[in-house]
Amino acid sequence: MNINVGFLDKERPKHKHKFYEILIYTDGSGVLSLNDVKVPFSPGTIVIIPPNTEHEAFSKDTVQRIFINGSFDWLLTNSDPVVLFGNSEGDGLLLADLIYRGRFENSDYITSLVSALVNYIFHNADVDNKMNMAVKSIANEISKRFCDSELNPTEILAKSGYAEDYVRSEFKKIIGKSPKAFLIETRVSHSCLLIDMYKNSISLTKIAEKCGFTDYVYFSRCFKKITGMSPREYLHASQ
Repeated sequence: MNINVGFLDKERPKHKHKFYEILIYTDGSGVLSLNDVKVPFSPGTIVIIPPNTEHEAFSKDTVQRIFINGSFDWLLTNSDPVVLFGNSEGDGLLLADLIYRGRFENSDYITSLVSALVNYIFHNADVDNKMNMAVKSIANEISKRFCDSELNPTEILAKSGYAEDYVRSEFKKIIGKSPKAFLIETRVSHSCLLIDMYKNSISLTKIAEKCGFTDYVYFSRCFKKITGMSPREYLHASQ
């Protein structure tokens, strides 16, 4: 069996392989597009990418990851990507580091380590994916109801079936920001869309209200923090 192991610290344009690829992110965070499905990643995230799956990463950071690819037909049969967000002990990273540092060693040794990594991924992925689905469900509900000024992310967390503090922590780990920050960014992002669409035809105060903000001063402060300019400055720049 031919296994190729290496390290990447540069982005690559959208591409696909004829073989399986395992990516282990060691630094940086962003979003990985897998056949146009967006998956957030951060240090410790591990992804198994099946053959012929188009993928590319988007990040503002310098992203570093170990890659392992080859013909794993004896080991892998999944046709959909598998994502594991890691655990607090970092066992996946430790295994990946062993594989990378031993990449020039005996092939049987590397094969056994890759087998251990794959078994580790699938052993932990079911539990992790359940939390991932819960977090995605929370994010989707926030995205659908963001214009409701009375929307309280804490109430959505309470309905998840998990302890509030725990699911809030997992949300931040997976999405990269707290539920409250995600709500504010969603509202500001939509307000930018409305400003681009309506220009001067409706007031900025009305746009703020349409996006769930009841206090224009607070809206303006959030808007500037996220976009780097005030709503009025953004309006002038879009004209």
